[in-house]
Amino acid sequence: MAENILLGPLRRYEFYSYCNNFISELHKTVTQDLYGDIHWEWSYYNNNEYAVPKSWNSTGRTSTNQGTITAQNVKDPSMFFTISMNFSRFYTNYDYVDYSRSYVWRVGLRNNGTEIKPDLYTDVGHMTEIPLNTCILDGGTRSHNAVNTYYKWNLFITEQYIFLYGEPQGGNQAYPVRLYMGRLMALENEDPLIANDFVGVFSHYPLGLNNDDDELMYRAGRGYVRSSRNGKPNSLYHFATSSQVPSPGVGGRFFISPFYVWHDIEGVRGEFYGVKTAVLRDSSMYPDGSILDLGDERYYVFHTLSQQNPPTYQGWASTAGGFFSGQPYFFDSPLLLGGGQRVLLFEIEKEV
Repeated sequence: MAENILLGPLRRYEFYSYCNNFISELHKTVTQDLYGDIHWEWSYYNNNEYAVPKSWNSTGRTSTNQGTITAQNVKDPSMFFTISMNFSRFYTNYDYVDYSRSYVWRVGLRNNGTEIKPDLYTDVGHMTEIPLNTCILDGGTRSHNAVNTYYKWNLFITEQYIFLYGEPQGGNQAYPVRLYMGRLMALENEDPLIANDFVGVFSHYPLGLNNDDDELMYRAGRGYVRSSRNGKPNSLYHFATSSQVPSPGVGGRFFISPFYVWHDIEGVRGEFYGVKTAVLRDSSMYPDGSILDLGDERYYVFHTLSQQNPPTYQGWASTAGGFFSGQPYFFDSPLLLGGGQRVLLFEIEKEV
């Protein structure tokens, strides 16, 4: 049963699922009577080809459809996202078995009309897949590694974004899941021809680099934006925040950090829309679900947990058989150096 919190235009939902029924449980949550989402139109598909696991080294060998969901913004139908659940697997002639590896999401960020596809995956490739669990980094090892983890999900929705936060409820291979899909807030007014395409997908796993060494050297998040300032589609952008400094400090000051989004050539272009982070010295002052009122700004407080790499194995396998040894990155560090409670802050409209 989903738990629902409605606070003006901000919606928070809580639900549980395994990996293999995540898509259907998400759809039930956002389309429930009375408390359903008012900002996005959601559709569920149990026969979409991009949610069918296939062995990367053998044609024609498939598994059960894992489900696809789409979300279309009510006010701006061009803002459209797709998630297809899948998992990687390979076939061995030694014992004629298909061995699973990692559950992954394939995502899209365009409205393709009647064609339902995770276009970021179809246009860019397996490097855009988002892993949910680690696995053995050896394609020939005969053992199943795609753990059907049970997750607790918190879902935050406004008309500008969809934010998913998943914490595994057991096991030692599951990633802590974070996914921001939505509009990004530019630091300056942009030409209308490019402004509407400042929409992106950013997750707990740095996307887009097919290089294990790079993944481990550079501690920054990566995701994709629908179009860069010069019009390049599916542009790779980095993101980072700073959530180590505890608040309040001297004089009662709060240190709140945006999630800055930047491009190698453009520099910093903007930030996540209405989602920020901070560290509270005394979490009892602002428990989970409370309101932080700073006068001109007002935030809904959500307590977050550790984002360390799972203790078992150090990477994951894509559906194309690629192996990636990176680490999850969403905040600027897995743990806090000086203690306190790391929080996500969701900006809400201040009552007049």
